[in-house]
Amino acid sequence: MISPTLRHAHPLRRLWRAIVPLSLVTLLTVSSLAARAEADSVKINFRDADVRSVIESVAELTGRSFVLDPRVKGKITIISPQPIALPLLYQAVLSALQVQGFQAVEDGAVTRVVPFSQSFNYSGGVGANDTQTRLIKLSYVAASKMVSVLKPVLSRGALIQAFDDSNMLLITDVAGSIDQAQRLLSEMDDPNAQAVEVINLRHISAGEALHIAGQLKQLQELNLSLVEDSLNNRIIVSGPTIARTAFKTMLDSLDVASAKTGGVEVIYLDYSRAAEIKPIIDGMLGSEMFLRLAGETQQAESGGGYKIEIDEANNALIIAASTAVIREIRRVVEQLDRSRPQVLIEAVIAELSEDQAKRLSVQLAYADQGHGGYLTKFDNLLSSVLGLGLDGDFSDSDVTDLGNLLGATETSLAVGGSFDRERGTGIGVLIQALKTDSLTKVLSTPSVVTLDNEEATLSIGQEVPFSTGQYTSSNNGASNPFQTFSREDVGIKLTVKPQISKGDAVRLSLQQESSKLLGSVASATSGNAVTSKSTITTNVLVQDGELLVIGGLIDDQFDRNESKVPLLGDLPLLGTLFRSQGKSDGQSVLMMFIRPTIIRDASVAQEVSQKRYNHLLKRDLEGDQEGAIGAQLREFHPAIAPQLQPSAADSEAQ
Repeated sequence: MISPTLRHAHPLRRLWRAIVPLSLVTLLTVSSLAARAEADSVKINFRDADVRSVIESVAELTGRSFVLDPRVKGKITIISPQPIALPLLYQAVLSALQVQGFQAVEDGAVTRVVPFSQSFNYSGGVGANDTQTRLIKLSYVAASKMVSVLKPVLSRGALIQAFDDSNMLLITDVAGSIDQAQRLLSEMDDPNAQAVEVINLRHISAGEALHIAGQLKQLQELNLSLVEDSLNNRIIVSGPTIARTAFKTMLDSLDVASAKTGGVEVIYLDYSRAAEIKPIIDGMLGSEMFLRLAGETQQAESGGGYKIEIDEANNALIIAASTAVIREIRRVVEQLDRSRPQVLIEAVIAELSEDQAKRLSVQLAYADQGHGGYLTKFDNLLSSVLGLGLDGDFSDSDVTDLGNLLGATETSLAVGGSFDRERGTGIGVLIQALKTDSLTKVLSTPSVVTLDNEEATLSIGQEVPFSTGQYTSSNNGASNPFQTFSREDVGIKLTVKPQISKGDAVRLSLQQESSKLLGSVASATSGNAVTSKSTITTNVLVQDGELLVIGGLIDDQFDRNESKVPLLGDLPLLGTLFRSQGKSDGQSVLMMFIRPTIIRDASVAQEVSQKRYNHLLKRDLEGDQEGAIGAQLREFHPAIAPQLQPSAADSEAQ
């Protein structure tokens, strides 16, 4: 009898006997596959190995046959830190061969290794490393411009050719490189792609082409950015491909040779004077190099017939020449005809001096009832003082006038004698001692506005006649004496030529002259005149708006004079009463303060004018006082005149 336990255990034992063998088979299969996978993976480390040795090792590992071209030589490097499968090893070697300029072409069980340029003669299966030839059609970008863009993407030795007529590219390379190039072209061949393009013109000028393009509404809607390069006669275009293509199509129809080989052109100038530009153009037309650059080779060799005239009334140049020469001249004139800035030059010319003038004289006068006179008179001071009482009535008001006179002349006076009002007679002795000290004298404050690189002259003074000779002619026994004179300027003269440099620095060529006549004009006509002259000639560099001081010329002056009554003035002791002696010693230093201000536009000019205008209004009590010029200024220049409030007198009059 079989127990229940054993009865149930029997099926389990049979199941166990079935599972154990199956498990053993599975373990043996997995172990076999792992061993086989390990056998199909290799760890490679080729460092500067000979290419032929590497290919031989790969052939042994993969069992594939290789045919090597005799020109296949060199060294390659393939490094793998982890084991890789044999199929991956094969692909790695093919990539290394491409880097060296070789191509592997599969032909059944044989792989040919040849130089890349020779791989096009063989056909192989489709793959990333197989050589292919593709024809790619472009819609928007120019095929010729894509050649230089795609060359860095293609393999070494790949062939690429552009066909402009059909706008197509022919590329021969490995399939992987062609695919990469085609992906790049698909992104660039976009109608909305922005790009910059330079268009060179041969016949039409860049300025004229832009002028025509600006008149076409169709081009204005294309969202193009156009920049003129007048020096090289070309246009720089930026915008979408379709817009640039339309613009180039328009230019192609305009940039054609003219039917006329020459003509007459009138060029109007805006800023420069035609008379100043004409010599420059004449010199260019006489240059063989200029004519050759303009494309006039035959005219350059023969000396060419060109003519240029000026119309001063219209400030224009009239040029008769070939079309190419006229185009070049117009380009030159456009660059020369520019608005030049102006320079305001303000100066203060001062003479710093210390004069010590001393005078000692005795002047005698008498006064009688009804008349009077002088015994000695050496200057006008005595007549001014005593003239108050020579009418026989020396009143109290005359005393007041005398005090005012003495105060105005800054003179120290001592009076001796008596003036008897009741008797109407008297004699006075006036002893004058005069001493004056003057330290600084402003000779002139000139200011002038001139163009950059233009000379300006400002002269303040008078023309003085100087005797140059005396002659006597005899006619019929009679003597006819006559005298010749020459007139010379005496005063302040400033000549300046500004030149604006980089950084708003102003180079000033200065010549300042200050002259004066020592004595009277009568002495000049008599031939005894002496003139004192101080001159400064220099070149300086001053920043815009900065003040510069120039000078330091020292002039020593000595003056001695004596006036006397003939005979009486020569008497010993008593002669002192009948003569006047004076002497003056002086030393002067000529200084000039100068400040240039650059005026580039109308706003700066108006600012300068406003300052001067305000100065005049302030000096004339804002134009309300009698004889002031403020009202005339407001009428002359209302644009900058401020609105003044009416005075009280004007309000009452209204």
